Amino acid sequence: MKEIFSKLGYKVINTKVGQMVFRKNPIGRAFVRWGGSLSRMLPLRAPQTVMIDICNICNFQCSFCPTADRELLESVGRPKGVMDFTLFKKIVDDLRVFKGNIAVISLHKDGEPLLNKQVAQMVSYAKNARIAFTIEITTNASRLSEELANELLDAGLDSIRISVEHVTSEGYLKITKQFGSYEQIVKNISYLYNEKIRRKSHLKIFAKIIDTGLSKEETEKFYNDFLPISDIARVEGIMGWGYSEKKDFTLGLKPTVGMDGITLLKQDRIVCPEPFKMLAINFNGRVSPCCDDWAHNLIIGDVRQESVQEIWKGQNLARIRRLHLENKRCELPTCANCQYMLGVTDLFDLDKSRISLLKKFEKI
Repeated sequence: MKEIFSKLGYKVINTKVGQMVFRKNPIGRAFVRWGGSLSRMLPLRAPQTVMIDICNICNFQCSFCPTADRELLESVGRPKGVMDFTLFKKIVDDLRVFKGNIAVISLHKDGEPLLNKQVAQMVSYAKNARIAFTIEITTNASRLSEELANELLDAGLDSIRISVEHVTSEGYLKITKQFGSYEQIVKNISYLYNEKIRRKSHLKIFAKIIDTGLSKEETEKFYNDFLPISDIARVEGIMGWGYSEKKDFTLGLKPTVGMDGITLLKQDRIVCPEPFKMLAINFNGRVSPCCDDWAHNLIIGDVRQESVQEIWKGQNLARIRRLHLENKRCELPTCANCQYMLGVTDLFDLDKSRISLLKKFEKI
């Protein structure tokens, strides 16, 4: 029942009506908190979300992204590479044990997934395995050619999140340092949208832009350009990532809301919900407890040596959950100064339930 509610909730919230009623409306958000309380659903038999990073390198160098800072990555010793298909198949086969109760499989974490030449085959393999309700990709869309768009539609991709970086070519080049054609992004998404309409495909196109100090006119331009060629378009808040003491990824903007663009930052948040509901599998098979471990310094297992289920139920992840519930996350350097967790949607807040959850998890 828990998993059914999770999958249904994901489907509803990712519609235009769901965004309006359950994301932006205070009454709708209160209803979700009451009916879909994460604390009541814990512990989960299957993760709600599994991120599989099929490529952790990127063709952009966005000023707000850790992957763009080559010196920073070298200082923390983060490896780089592209996931091979054999490892991907092993991960997907491992996930079959959860019997389709995963809400989302996202083929993305640190890099640009379309740089992996086997991305369409990976989508197809994951879809045919029926391991999740939704197979999703997050991409900057610069490599989304007509040929690749057709391949992804053929593969049965359920959802694609487009990271729009600006609304002018000059702005794109300033943000990405590598790419300067806003028109190409619009063209790529237009083709995908029109083709999915022609095919009557179920694919959901979600266009998002991070507020890096956008003017009112730029925000309006984003909506005017992308609402006609996407199912959902929204402006998101900039975030500071984990290890925020190493670099200010918020670009000095001092955000007051989280990435969803709505949830106020909770400076005194104790428990991050991510380790309780997700897994992030890095390109080399090593596993992080959340998408924010950009430095790969909070590794809880390796799918080349263990099954995904063993990692999900393992002692390493259990220890991280316990430290959060005990208000001891500062013992985890990755989590200690994580700005991202301050803005995690309040719909998943676990602080009020942490004592009862600690007792519940101690019994497992």
